[in-house]
Amino acid sequence: MPKYIYKNFRTTGFDRKFISDLNVNFHEVSDDLLALDRSLASHKIDSKAHSSNQITHGVFTVANRLDNYGARFANLVVNHDGEDVKEVVDLRVALDASTHLTAKDRFDYEFAIIDQKISDAAVYVSLQPFLNKHGNFTDAMQAALNISKTKAVTIYIPPGTYTSQRTLRIYRNTRVLVSEGVYIKRGFVGSMFVNGDSTDSSALYNGHGNIVIEGGGTIDSLGAEFKEQCSVFSFGHADGVMIKDLTILDVCGGHAFDCAGNQNVVIENVKFKGYADYVGDRWFSAAIQVDLMRDSSNFGAFGSYDHTPTRNITVRNCFFGKSMKLGGWARAIDSHTSTDGYLYSGITFQGNTVEDTAEWAVSGNKWQDVHITGNYFRNCAGGVRILLPGPDSVYTHDKNGNPTGRVNKTKRHIISGNSFDNITVDHAIQVYGRRGYQTIDDVVISSNTISRVTERHGIHVSDVNNFSISSNVLDDINHHGILVTRSKYGSVSGNVARTIDGNGIRVEEDGCLNVSIADNVLKDIGFSGISVSGDSLRIIVNRNIIDNAGLRTNSTDGYDGIIFMDGVKRSTIVGNDITGKTMRYGMYLTSLCSDLMHYGNWLKGSGAVASLNDNSINPVTNAADVV
Repeated sequence: MPKYIYKNFRTTGFDRKFISDLNVNFHEVSDDLLALDRSLASHKIDSKAHSSNQITHGVFTVANRLDNYGARFANLVVNHDGEDVKEVVDLRVALDASTHLTAKDRFDYEFAIIDQKISDAAVYVSLQPFLNKHGNFTDAMQAALNISKTKAVTIYIPPGTYTSQRTLRIYRNTRVLVSEGVYIKRGFVGSMFVNGDSTDSSALYNGHGNIVIEGGGTIDSLGAEFKEQCSVFSFGHADGVMIKDLTILDVCGGHAFDCAGNQNVVIENVKFKGYADYVGDRWFSAAIQVDLMRDSSNFGAFGSYDHTPTRNITVRNCFFGKSMKLGGWARAIDSHTSTDGYLYSGITFQGNTVEDTAEWAVSGNKWQDVHITGNYFRNCAGGVRILLPGPDSVYTHDKNGNPTGRVNKTKRHIISGNSFDNITVDHAIQVYGRRGYQTIDDVVISSNTISRVTERHGIHVSDVNNFSISSNVLDDINHHGILVTRSKYGSVSGNVARTIDGNGIRVEEDGCLNVSIADNVLKDIGFSGISVSGDSLRIIVNRNIIDNAGLRTNSTDGYDGIIFMDGVKRSTIVGNDITGKTMRYGMYLTSLCSDLMHYGNWLKGSGAVASLNDNSINPVTNAADVV
């Protein structure tokens, strides 16, 4: 080590002492320089020249940084086999600090935790994590739907375009939010959504229910591309279904909603657009099929086939019509299958718009407790039909498949406040029992507006008991305005009909009984204003106004203001006002009518031939009591 201490010169001259001290200092300097040289060389090869505490790095010493990094590194290193073999395992350490044999094991463990967290928080989940995990819509959606096997779930589908490659199975207590901007299209042949598995065999209404599908998005069945029969929703044995605020496009052959054996169903604000029947054997198919669990031929998704009928279904504020690619539906809502002893009931069709159906817009076979109110039907082949199956039909067989020959009665039907415009093939409204077998009872047809029925009648009731046809407005009807056939205990009152090519009001065939025709206004009628025939009894025609009936009278066919034809008995015609010269007679009572009371009618000046032609037997023509 150099000394760095040298002698001081204490003489004042250049004498011997000065020279001796100077030589000593030169000698010491030489030794110190040699020592520094040796020290530097030694420093370069020394293994521990300085401690890390003596070296700074930024605001920290090297010792501080090394200690920090050493601690962190220790957390990444494990002693693998006791022989100092070490491995960096940060990819194998999970978020909860557990260590796994491989990185894949760690990832599987993490995904299992995430799935469990999703399941634990199953009140509301987004489909996005499932899409990220599975990479396709079908698997992701089914994985999300499977959550409801153990608990209730709400699934939010974010906006985007998705393709479903197989039937998706929905289970009880599920709500699916098909949000606005979602477009789901079909990429296979088959029903898009089914409430349960193909192996299910629930009875009655104990299947997968409490299901809601809503949100403003679009479900496209791609019927212009997949030209085989398919449905969008096929639900059976459910209690509680709501389909709301969706657009359903382009169905081929099947149904938008095949509703078999469900109860408490609401379909609201859904747009059903586009239908095609390429083969020609599904000319009757409806957007909404109200069905029962009859057999696999009418509902093939699963059983059991215990004949459970659909009941308590409400369809409101929906649209049925054409799409950009396909035409309108055959029917908007329909039932055409049935089983002896089972009725569809509690059916409400309210506030809907139906356009361009190729068949009846509404066709209810064996419906009971029906409300069809406030709808708009435009450019449809037929309007609303309520009917019973034919006695020889397979649909009158019992639950074991045995023919019964029976036709079940249905009751309580209200068809009110609807608007019909341009009905091109069938009637605007028809309620149709089965002649000689069964009637439909308790029917109200009121406050409907019917215009442009180009082929058939405005309103037709046949084999109906206890009915009221009131306050309807009819205009431009190609055949009869209101036709009552083989029906009893009813009234036709307060209706207004104009420009009717057939009879304004006709009561006919096989003993109509106890029917009141009162306070109607009929103008510009092709045939007779009011026509009664066919062994009818106790028909009361009071206070009607008829202006210009018989417009189609010619040299061979004559029509009248009011005509009672052969077989009518014990009936009354009082207080009617009939004007116009286009008709043959103002009032005509044929020679095979009997016990008719008529008085107080204003017939003066009516009829081209005469105002009155009474050929009936035992007429009563004064206001005295008949005793």
